[in-house]
Amino acid sequence: MDLQYLLDLEEIKQLRYSFSWALESSTPDALADLFTEDGVVDVGPWGRMVGQAKIRKGYGRAYGGATPFTAMHAVTNPRIRIDGDTAAATWYLLDCVLGDDPSPLKVIGIYNDKYRKVNGRWFFTELRLEFLWSADQGRITPDNPMKVLA
Repeated sequence: MDLQYLLDLEEIKQLRYSFSWALESSTPDALADLFTEDGVVDVGPWGRMVGQAKIRKGYGRAYGGATPFTAMHAVTNPRIRIDGDTAAATWYLLDCVLGDDPSPLKVIGIYNDKYRKVNGRWFFTELRLEFLWSADQGRITPDNPMKVLA
């Protein structure tokens, strides 16, 4: 492990934290800027967005104008593998909603990310969320897939 590897590792962590911050602060433009032009977001039942413009539009529709910090997407336990100018990582997600509900934890999942270094800076190329548990549905399995509840 050399210094560049450690610098890349930290930049990737900051990228992931920046995604959560942009999501929680309801700034979809800042969120979309974290992706390459051909980036992909796959959030299961909430849909799939391909390309930075569609990511910007999708998150803008979902979060644009929303009250900031009504939810917290805590990401933990990163497992990051760097190979030159590409990398992949898995992160635990603990999704909490702030409100009157006595149990704020709503979703537990795993983010599966891919990254690429472009002009010396790391970006998401793919973000995929695998749902493991939901307060509404319990354990998520192939027999009990994640559903979007209205």
